Amino acid sequence: MRPAGSRGPYRPLELREKLYRRVLELRGMGLSYRQIQMKILEEEGEFLRKSTISCWARRIHTPHGDGLGRPLEDQRVRRLRPCPELAYVIGSGLGDGYVKFVKESYRYLAVLAVKDYDYAAEFGRCAAVALGRSEPYRPRWDKDLRRWVVVFDSKELYDLLRKPIDIERIRPFVEHCDKCMAAFIRGFADAEGSVCKDKENLGHILIANTDLELLSYVQRLLEKLGIHSKIYPRRKEKFFVINGKKYRRRKTVIYTLKIYRKGDKMRFRELVNFAIARKGRVLELLK
Repeated sequence: MRPAGSRGPYRPLELREKLYRRVLELRGMGLSYRQIQMKILEEEGEFLRKSTISCWARRIHTPHGDGLGRPLEDQRVRRLRPCPELAYVIGSGLGDGYVKFVKESYRYLAVLAVKDYDYAAEFGRCAAVALGRSEPYRPRWDKDLRRWVVVFDSKELYDLLRKPIDIERIRPFVEHCDKCMAAFIRGFADAEGSVCKDKENLGHILIANTDLELLSYVQRLLEKLGIHSKIYPRRKEKFFVINGKKYRRRKTVIYTLKIYRKGDKMRFRELVNFAIARKGRVLELLK
């Protein structure tokens, strides 16, 4: 419980929003500022100054710092602006990333754990740009996972990346422009893509995922960029091994998007490419 009269650590945005809604609700019931103060302290263990309650109740300020009384959901959406960096974070996050809510600290975490440092670094850089942060989120090495890990706290990106995936939720940020579409595909290809080549450097680009709806969406975006592809289903073994540990697959059918025409491969390299250097080097060799 936060001591009465103490400011304590800065409250997370989601907690401030929750308290804000409760203040408006209690004020609508006719409670005085003092009664609201005691009720919030009893229910949430949070001490709100009467000045804060007054400003919130009269819509002079909101948890976002404006006084226009806009719905919190609208304010939150407006904090994210369509840009290639945000599109990249969404694409890579839907591939290799995951999100989780930590109830104890009221944090909404987005996590990426990958083996390529340049991939993790690009994800951290793009996430910082998307969230208006001056410094990039830097990868750290996890000895247990044997992966580079990037973690940041954002309710906005938590909503975009949570599963099951809602295509309509991400569409305004992904389809904003050609650069955003290319960045989204690049992020997804960094996560799920590979380049296959033979001795004559004739090969193809593959992007695989168990979610047919998501992969079909990627295919439609490629078409908008003038890149033709086909999707093939294939079955995989029920079990797989990572770092010596055996795991059971939840889905045994995986769908593979294949870019195989020479012109389409060259256009993919020009417009999309990979942020992962090792994949990009192989792509450069394709004819």
